[in-house]
Amino acid sequence: MHVVLLARKTLYTQPGGDTVQVEETASALRRCGHEATVVTAGQKLPPGATVLHGFNLGRPADLLPYFRSFKGKKILSSIYVDYSLADKQRFPLFYALMGKHGLEYLKTLGRALNRSDRFPGMLFIVHGQKSYVRALLKTTNLLITSSKSEQQRIESDFGGLDCAVKTVPLGISASFLEPFQEPENRNGLLLLGRLEWLKNQKTIVHWATENNWPLTVVGDANANQKAYYNDCLDQAGSSVSFLPYTAGDGLKQILRSHSVLIIPSYFESFSLVGWEAASQGMHVLFNDVADMNETLAPIGTPIQIQDKASAITAITAALNGNKGQKKSHDLLKSRSWDAIILELLDAYA
Repeated sequence: MHVVLLARKTLYTQPGGDTVQVEETASALRRCGHEATVVTAGQKLPPGATVLHGFNLGRPADLLPYFRSFKGKKILSSIYVDYSLADKQRFPLFYALMGKHGLEYLKTLGRALNRSDRFPGMLFIVHGQKSYVRALLKTTNLLITSSKSEQQRIESDFGGLDCAVKTVPLGISASFLEPFQEPENRNGLLLLGRLEWLKNQKTIVHWATENNWPLTVVGDANANQKAYYNDCLDQAGSSVSFLPYTAGDGLKQILRSHSVLIIPSYFESFSLVGWEAASQGMHVLFNDVADMNETLAPIGTPIQIQDKASAITAITAALNGNKGQKKSHDLLKSRSWDAIILELLDAYA
Protein backbone atom coordinates (compact mmCIF):
# COMPACT_ATOMS: atom_id res chain seq x y z
CA MET A 1 0.00 0.00 0.00
CA HIS A 2 1.24 3.50 -0.87
CA VAL A 3 -0.22 6.22 1.36
CA VAL A 4 0.18 9.92 0.55
CA LEU A 5 -0.02 12.18 3.59
CA LEU A 6 -1.22 15.59 2.41
CA ALA A 7 -0.69 18.60 4.68
CA ARG A 8 -0.52 22.40 4.69
CA LYS A 9 2.23 24.19 2.79
CA THR A 10 3.73 25.58 6.01
CA LEU A 11 4.01 22.17 7.72
CA TYR A 12 7.76 22.51 8.17
CA THR A 13 8.32 26.28 8.07
CA GLN A 14 5.83 26.71 10.95
CA PRO A 15 5.91 23.34 12.71
CA GLY A 16 3.11 22.40 15.07
CA GLY A 17 1.28 19.41 16.46
CA ASP A 18 0.14 18.39 12.98
CA THR A 19 3.81 18.24 11.89
CA VAL A 20 4.44 15.58 14.54
CA GLN A 21 1.21 13.78 13.61
CA VAL A 22 2.07 13.60 9.91
CA GLU A 23 5.70 12.57 10.44
CA GLU A 24 4.90 9.93 13.06
CA THR A 25 2.12 8.48 10.90
CA ALA A 26 4.52 8.22 7.97
CA SER A 27 7.21 6.56 10.12
CA ALA A 28 4.77 4.06 11.61
CA LEU A 29 3.47 3.14 8.15
CA ARG A 30 7.01 2.48 6.95
CA ARG A 31 7.74 0.30 9.97
CA CYS A 32 4.71 -1.75 8.96
CA GLY A 33 6.18 -2.25 5.48
CA HIS A 34 4.05 0.29 3.60
CA GLU A 35 5.18 3.17 1.42
CA ALA A 36 4.41 6.63 2.81
CA THR A 37 5.01 9.98 1.10
CA VAL A 38 4.48 13.38 2.73
CA VAL A 39 3.20 16.01 0.29
CA THR A 40 2.50 19.63 1.19
CA ALA A 41 -0.14 21.75 -0.55
CA GLY A 42 0.97 22.91 -3.97
CA GLN A 43 3.15 19.87 -4.69
CA LYS A 44 2.23 17.08 -7.12
CA LEU A 45 1.05 13.72 -5.88
CA PRO A 46 3.42 10.82 -6.61
CA PRO A 47 2.21 8.19 -9.08
CA GLY A 48 0.87 4.88 -7.86
CA ALA A 49 -0.63 6.05 -4.56
CA THR A 50 -3.54 3.94 -3.31
CA VAL A 51 -4.65 6.06 -0.33
CA LEU A 52 -4.75 9.84 0.07
CA HIS A 53 -4.73 10.90 3.71
CA GLY A 54 -5.29 14.63 4.15
CA PHE A 55 -4.91 16.66 7.31
CA ASN A 56 -6.72 19.77 8.58
CA LEU A 57 -10.36 20.30 7.71
CA GLY A 58 -9.93 24.01 8.44
CA ARG A 59 -7.77 24.42 5.32
CA PRO A 60 -10.14 23.12 2.63
CA ALA A 61 -8.54 25.17 -0.16
CA ASP A 62 -5.34 23.16 0.34
CA LEU A 63 -7.06 19.77 0.17
CA LEU A 64 -10.14 19.94 -2.05
CA PRO A 65 -8.41 20.01 -5.48
CA TYR A 66 -6.47 16.86 -4.56
CA PHE A 67 -9.52 15.08 -3.13
CA ARG A 68 -11.57 15.83 -6.23
CA SER A 69 -8.98 14.45 -8.65
CA PHE A 70 -7.66 11.47 -6.68
CA LYS A 71 -9.12 8.11 -7.75
CA GLY A 72 -8.23 5.99 -4.73
CA LYS A 73 -9.49 5.97 -1.15
CA LYS A 74 -9.60 9.38 0.53
CA ILE A 75 -9.14 9.75 4.28
CA LEU A 76 -9.31 13.05 6.17
CA SER A 77 -7.91 13.70 9.66
CA SER A 78 -9.97 16.71 10.64
CA ILE A 79 -7.75 18.45 13.26
CA TYR A 80 -10.68 20.86 13.34
CA VAL A 81 -9.64 23.84 15.46
CA ASP A 82 -12.22 26.34 16.69
CA TYR A 83 -10.52 29.75 16.77
CA SER A 84 -13.64 31.63 17.83
CA LEU A 85 -12.73 32.27 21.49
CA ALA A 86 -9.39 33.76 20.45
CA ASP A 87 -10.78 35.61 17.44
CA LYS A 88 -13.48 37.31 19.49
CA GLN A 89 -10.64 39.05 21.33
CA ARG A 90 -8.24 39.43 18.43
CA PHE A 91 -10.75 40.66 15.81
CA PRO A 92 -13.91 41.63 17.73
CA LEU A 93 -15.43 43.77 14.96
CA PHE A 94 -14.72 41.34 12.12
CA TYR A 95 -15.97 38.43 14.22
CA ALA A 96 -19.21 40.23 15.02
CA LEU A 97 -19.78 41.03 11.34
CA MET A 98 -18.61 37.79 9.69
CA GLY A 99 -18.73 34.99 12.25
CA LYS A 100 -16.10 32.29 12.59
CA HIS A 101 -16.37 30.85 9.06
CA GLY A 102 -16.22 34.26 7.45
CA LEU A 103 -13.22 35.17 9.55
CA GLU A 104 -11.41 31.96 8.55
CA TYR A 105 -12.07 32.95 4.95
CA LEU A 106 -10.47 36.36 5.55
CA LYS A 107 -7.47 34.82 7.31
CA THR A 108 -6.90 32.45 4.38
CA LEU A 109 -6.90 35.40 1.98
CA GLY A 110 -4.67 37.38 4.33
CA ARG A 111 -2.04 34.64 4.46
CA ALA A 112 -2.03 34.53 0.67
CA LEU A 113 -1.71 38.30 0.34
CA ASN A 114 1.23 38.54 2.73
CA ARG A 115 2.80 35.49 1.03
CA SER A 116 3.05 33.44 4.20
CA ASP A 117 0.91 30.76 2.55
CA ARG A 118 -0.30 29.70 -0.88
CA PHE A 119 -3.06 31.36 -2.93
CA PRO A 120 -6.29 29.42 -2.28
CA GLY A 121 -7.64 29.69 -5.84
CA MET A 122 -10.48 31.58 -7.46
CA LEU A 123 -13.11 28.95 -6.69
CA PHE A 124 -12.40 29.32 -2.97
CA ILE A 125 -12.70 33.09 -3.27
CA VAL A 126 -16.08 32.72 -4.97
CA HIS A 127 -17.57 30.00 -2.76
CA GLY A 128 -16.00 30.72 0.64
CA GLN A 129 -14.76 28.73 3.63
CA LYS A 130 -17.91 26.95 4.81
CA SER A 131 -18.95 25.87 1.31
CA TYR A 132 -15.47 24.51 0.65
CA VAL A 133 -15.42 22.55 3.89
CA ARG A 134 -18.77 20.96 3.02
CA ALA A 135 -17.48 20.09 -0.46
CA LEU A 136 -14.36 18.54 1.04
CA LEU A 137 -16.42 16.40 3.40
CA LYS A 138 -18.57 15.19 0.48
CA THR A 139 -15.46 13.96 -1.38
CA THR A 140 -14.12 12.14 1.70
CA ASN A 141 -14.59 8.39 2.18
CA LEU A 142 -13.67 8.39 5.87
CA LEU A 143 -13.32 11.23 8.36
CA ILE A 144 -10.96 10.63 11.29
CA THR A 145 -11.47 12.70 14.42
CA SER A 146 -9.29 12.56 17.53
CA SER A 147 -12.27 12.70 19.89
CA LYS A 148 -16.04 12.32 20.00
CA SER A 149 -16.28 15.99 20.88
CA GLU A 150 -14.53 16.91 17.64
CA GLN A 151 -17.01 14.89 15.60
CA GLN A 152 -19.92 16.59 17.36
CA ARG A 153 -18.50 20.04 16.63
CA ILE A 154 -18.07 19.24 12.94
CA GLU A 155 -21.63 17.95 12.67
CA SER A 156 -22.91 21.05 14.47
CA ASP A 157 -20.99 23.42 12.18
CA PHE A 158 -21.55 21.70 8.83
CA GLY A 159 -24.61 19.50 9.19
CA GLY A 160 -24.99 15.76 8.77
CA LEU A 161 -21.95 13.90 7.45
CA ASP A 162 -22.21 11.81 4.28
CA CYS A 163 -18.89 10.08 4.95
CA ALA A 164 -18.07 7.44 7.55
CA VAL A 165 -16.44 8.64 10.79
CA LYS A 166 -13.84 6.96 12.97
CA THR A 167 -12.31 8.29 16.21
CA VAL A 168 -8.56 7.67 16.50
CA PRO A 169 -6.46 9.49 19.13
CA LEU A 170 -2.95 10.69 18.39
CA GLY A 171 0.00 8.55 19.37
CA ILE A 172 3.07 9.09 21.55
CA SER A 173 6.50 8.73 19.97
CA ALA A 174 8.44 5.64 21.08
CA SER A 175 11.24 7.80 22.45
CA PHE A 176 8.83 9.23 25.03
CA LEU A 177 7.99 5.72 26.25
CA GLU A 178 11.59 4.78 27.05
CA PRO A 179 12.45 4.43 30.76
CA PHE A 180 14.46 7.25 32.31
CA GLN A 181 16.00 8.18 35.63
CA GLU A 182 13.68 10.48 37.53
CA PRO A 183 15.59 13.72 38.20
CA GLU A 184 16.27 14.64 41.81
CA ASN A 185 14.87 18.12 41.34
CA ARG A 186 12.11 19.41 39.12
CA ASN A 187 11.27 23.06 39.18
CA GLY A 188 8.99 25.50 37.48
CA LEU A 189 6.12 25.93 35.11
CA LEU A 190 6.36 25.17 31.40
CA LEU A 191 4.50 26.46 28.33
CA LEU A 192 5.00 24.73 24.98
CA GLY A 193 3.77 25.73 21.54
CA ARG A 194 3.83 28.35 18.84
CA LEU A 195 3.14 31.75 20.44
CA GLU A 196 -0.22 32.98 19.20
CA TRP A 197 -3.61 34.18 20.43
CA LEU A 198 -5.17 30.72 20.35
CA LYS A 199 -2.57 29.30 22.74
CA ASN A 200 -3.18 32.07 25.29
CA GLN A 201 0.40 32.11 26.58
CA LYS A 202 0.25 35.82 27.39
CA THR A 203 -2.17 35.18 30.24
CA ILE A 204 0.25 32.79 31.94
CA VAL A 205 3.25 35.06 31.30
CA HIS A 206 1.35 37.86 33.04
CA TRP A 207 0.35 35.66 36.01
CA ALA A 208 3.87 34.25 36.36
CA THR A 209 5.27 37.75 36.52
CA GLU A 210 2.68 38.79 39.11
CA ASN A 211 3.29 35.71 41.28
CA ASN A 212 7.02 35.28 40.64
CA TRP A 213 6.56 31.75 39.30
CA PRO A 214 9.58 30.31 37.48
CA LEU A 215 8.19 29.97 33.95
CA THR A 216 9.82 28.73 30.76
CA VAL A 217 8.09 29.50 27.47
CA VAL A 218 9.20 27.27 24.59
CA GLY A 219 8.12 28.10 21.04
CA ASP A 220 8.54 30.44 18.10
CA ALA A 221 6.27 33.30 17.10
CA ASN A 222 3.43 32.63 14.69
CA ALA A 223 4.65 34.22 11.45
CA ASN A 224 1.40 36.21 11.22
CA GLN A 225 1.16 37.12 14.91
CA LYS A 226 4.56 38.55 15.78
CA ALA A 227 2.96 41.39 17.73
CA TYR A 228 1.53 38.79 20.11
CA TYR A 229 4.99 37.30 20.66
CA ASN A 230 6.37 40.77 21.38
CA ASP A 231 3.53 41.41 23.84
CA CYS A 232 4.52 38.25 25.70
CA LEU A 233 8.13 39.44 25.86
CA ASP A 234 7.09 42.88 27.07
CA GLN A 235 4.92 41.48 29.86
CA ALA A 236 7.53 39.01 31.09
CA GLY A 237 9.26 39.67 34.40
CA SER A 238 12.57 38.30 35.63
CA SER A 239 11.09 34.89 36.52
CA VAL A 240 10.10 34.22 32.89
CA SER A 241 12.47 32.90 30.22
CA PHE A 242 11.93 32.14 26.53
CA LEU A 243 13.38 29.35 24.39
CA PRO A 244 12.87 28.67 20.66
CA TYR A 245 10.97 25.70 19.26
CA THR A 246 12.61 22.51 20.54
CA ALA A 247 12.06 18.86 19.65
CA GLY A 248 13.64 15.45 20.20
CA ASP A 249 16.03 14.88 23.09
CA GLY A 250 16.18 18.59 23.83
CA LEU A 251 12.43 18.65 24.45
CA LYS A 252 12.60 15.59 26.70
CA GLN A 253 15.27 17.23 28.83
CA ILE A 254 13.10 20.33 29.21
CA LEU A 255 10.10 18.21 30.20
CA ARG A 256 12.13 16.27 32.77
CA SER A 257 13.54 19.40 34.39
CA HIS A 258 10.16 21.11 34.96
CA SER A 259 7.40 20.05 37.33
CA VAL A 260 4.21 21.43 35.75
CA LEU A 261 3.08 21.80 32.16
CA ILE A 262 0.20 24.21 31.66
CA ILE A 263 -1.94 24.29 28.51
CA PRO A 264 -4.00 27.49 28.71
CA SER A 265 -5.24 27.40 25.11
CA TYR A 266 -8.66 28.68 24.22
CA PHE A 267 -8.94 25.53 22.14
CA GLU A 268 -6.96 22.38 21.27
CA SER A 269 -8.37 19.54 19.18
CA PHE A 270 -5.83 17.12 20.69
CA SER A 271 -2.92 18.31 22.82
CA LEU A 272 -0.23 15.74 22.09
CA VAL A 273 2.28 17.67 24.16
CA GLY A 274 0.14 16.98 27.23
CA TRP A 275 0.59 13.25 26.76
CA GLU A 276 4.31 13.69 26.07
CA ALA A 277 4.70 15.72 29.26
CA ALA A 278 2.81 13.13 31.30
CA SER A 279 5.12 10.41 29.96
CA GLN A 280 8.07 12.40 31.31
CA GLY A 281 6.64 12.67 34.81
CA MET A 282 5.10 16.14 34.65
CA HIS A 283 1.91 17.32 36.29
CA VAL A 284 -0.34 18.49 33.43
CA LEU A 285 -2.83 21.32 33.89
CA PHE A 286 -5.16 22.28 31.05
CA ASN A 287 -7.89 24.79 30.36
CA ASP A 288 -11.20 22.97 30.68
CA VAL A 289 -12.49 23.54 27.14
CA ALA A 290 -13.40 21.33 24.19
CA ASP A 291 -11.82 19.07 23.14
CA MET A 292 -9.16 18.97 25.87
CA ASN A 293 -11.69 18.09 28.54
CA GLU A 294 -12.03 14.74 26.74
CA THR A 295 -8.57 14.04 25.30
CA LEU A 296 -6.47 15.06 28.33
CA ALA A 297 -8.78 13.72 31.06
CA PRO A 298 -6.76 10.48 31.53
CA ILE A 299 -3.48 12.27 32.27
CA GLY A 300 -4.20 15.85 33.35
CA THR A 301 -6.06 18.17 35.69
CA PRO A 302 -8.63 20.64 34.31
CA ILE A 303 -8.61 24.25 35.48
CA GLN A 304 -10.79 27.24 34.66
CA ILE A 305 -8.48 29.80 33.05
CA GLN A 306 -11.29 32.37 32.85
CA ASP A 307 -11.54 32.28 36.67
CA LYS A 308 -8.24 33.93 37.55
CA ALA A 309 -8.40 33.38 41.30
CA SER A 310 -9.14 29.65 41.15
CA ALA A 311 -6.65 29.10 38.30
CA ILE A 312 -3.83 30.80 40.21
CA THR A 313 -4.66 28.72 43.28
CA ALA A 314 -4.52 25.50 41.23
CA ILE A 315 -1.24 26.44 39.51
CA THR A 316 0.41 27.44 42.79
CA ALA A 317 -0.67 24.17 44.43
CA ALA A 318 0.71 22.15 41.51
CA LEU A 319 4.04 23.98 41.62
CA ASN A 320 4.35 23.36 45.36
CA GLY A 321 3.19 19.76 45.33
CA ASN A 322 4.59 17.97 42.26
CA LYS A 323 7.31 15.39 42.89
CA GLY A 324 7.06 13.59 39.56
CA GLN A 325 3.79 12.03 38.44
CA LYS A 326 4.62 9.58 35.69
CA LYS A 327 1.47 7.84 34.49
CA SER A 328 0.88 4.12 34.09
CA HIS A 329 3.16 2.68 31.44
CA ASP A 330 0.30 0.51 30.17
CA LEU A 331 -1.85 3.59 29.65
CA LEU A 332 0.91 5.40 27.78
CA LYS A 333 1.88 2.35 25.72
CA SER A 334 -1.73 2.01 24.57
CA ARG A 335 -1.25 5.43 22.93
CA SER A 336 2.02 4.62 21.15
CA TRP A 337 2.13 5.26 17.40
CA ASP A 338 2.67 1.54 16.83
CA ALA A 339 -0.69 0.94 18.51
CA ILE A 340 -2.44 3.85 16.81
CA ILE A 341 -1.22 2.87 13.33
CA LEU A 342 -3.15 -0.41 13.58
CA GLU A 343 -6.36 1.63 13.80
CA LEU A 344 -5.28 3.72 10.82
CA LEU A 345 -4.47 0.64 8.75
CA ASP A 346 -7.98 -0.61 9.49
CA ALA A 347 -9.28 2.73 8.20
CA TYR A 348 -7.18 2.53 5.05
CA ALA A 349 -8.39 -0.99 4.19
